[in-house]
Amino acid sequence: MALKNVESRLERLFDRTLSKGLKSYVQPIEIAQRIARELDLAARMGPRSTVAPNEIRVYLSSEDTPRFSGFEQATIDELAASAREHALQEGYDFVGPLSVQIFEDASLTLGQVGIRVNFVTGRAQPRLVSSTGTSYPLTEAAQLIGRTSECAIVVADSNVSRRHAEVWLTPDGVAIRDLGSTNGTIVNGQRIEAVLLSPHDDIVIGNQSFRIEMA
Repeated sequence: MALKNVESRLERLFDRTLSKGLKSYVQPIEIAQRIARELDLAARMGPRSTVAPNEIRVYLSSEDTPRFSGFEQATIDELAASAREHALQEGYDFVGPLSVQIFEDASLTLGQVGIRVNFVTGRAQPRLVSSTGTSYPLTEAAQLIGRTSECAIVVADSNVSRRHAEVWLTPDGVAIRDLGSTNGTIVNGQRIEAVLLSPHDDIVIGNQSFRIEMA
């Protein structure tokens, strides 16, 4: 479902800015699908999990490239979100921060897409991502989750306590702790007090669900 949400946003991005009648031009959703295929082809077994390339370079023709002028960064952000969603679905990890770049390639013709991927090691930046698509970078400093504006992560729901929970980065991973909330912090269907999180965990606070992204 989350991947479908990303695809819908890509389609809306395309519809708002580009003519629907020009079917021979490349569409953002086509690029996202090509990236997913390249991640699958290049994924390999690591020491503890299957890892996928985290550097993605997208090459477009000289005719296609100008059509993304003015919203290139928005397209890059959505393509990166799509790549993260695909990696999450397939159980892939990244060896470092995910990077997506778009380049012009004069050797390509209208509608063609070139994708090159690579493994680039580096320190990943874990993030807490809500079901609405909002992303919160995580650090060693605890971030409050709750109903009031004093919280770094605000969940506007009467079922959420003013200071509901806190989340932070530890040497062993991402930790979350309930702060004695009325309705609890739910991880994988279970009410918790404090726990280390993984990218595959489902975190529910009030009417919002969250997940961890590691790149």
